[in-house]
Amino acid sequence: MKHTNRNHLRFIFRCFITLGCIYPNLSIAQVENDYPGFIGVSLGSSIPLGDFSSKYVDNETAGWANPGAVFDVSFGYKLGAGKVGLFALLRGQANYVDAQSYANALASEVSGVNWTVEGGYWGMGGFLFGGFGSLQVSETVLFEPRVMLGFLNASNPEITVSVSGPGGSYWIKQNSTSARSFAYLVGGGLRFNIGKRMSLLTNLDYMAAQPEFINVQLLDSDGNLSSDTWSQEIVTFNVSAGLALRF
Repeated sequence: MKHTNRNHLRFIFRCFITLGCIYPNLSIAQVENDYPGFIGVSLGSSIPLGDFSSKYVDNETAGWANPGAVFDVSFGYKLGAGKVGLFALLRGQANYVDAQSYANALASEVSGVNWTVEGGYWGMGGFLFGGFGSLQVSETVLFEPRVMLGFLNASNPEITVSVSGPGGSYWIKQNSTSARSFAYLVGGGLRFNIGKRMSLLTNLDYMAAQPEFINVQLLDSDGNLSSDTWSQEIVTFNVSAGLALRF
């Protein structure tokens, strides 16, 4: 009988040891279920693609955009069993014009004069809304793809092109204006649960829009004022990281 009691005591002791070892993992998994929503802040790099990044004078739709910065405030909430949910995104983005490449391209077209280009930046800000999936990679890591639609308010860069040579000097300035455009985003990322309420976010996404800039003013050194209307394809690949609070 004493031998049996010892076996029972050993069994109980082993159970406590086992629970003690797996309890942290169980608690993390439970926390994910207990907090279906999260709000996050991310910062990263915006890489222009296609015509937006083109640096050819002969390309009328070239954006001359350099890699820039992107800032996001994201909101996600899981529905039902937690495999899918709703996702909202506030995005701000800026890509400076490659003024030196622009000047070099003009110099290759017309030699014997000095070209100078002063360029601003493409600015984008807007709201996108859609859905996301939540796939458990491990007990603390989730892969979350997303598809979103929305609107962006974009501003074209202010650019001044100056030329000087034996015959004198001349400049023309393009003013900045804003335009609203439909936009879509496809992307995803990993969410690492690093505490009961905190997560580390990593994001990759492809975003596209095509705003039309209407009556963009052009002023030259002779005092001539004119305007032009054109559209610009804005396509970027964005990489960012940040932190999120689960609720």
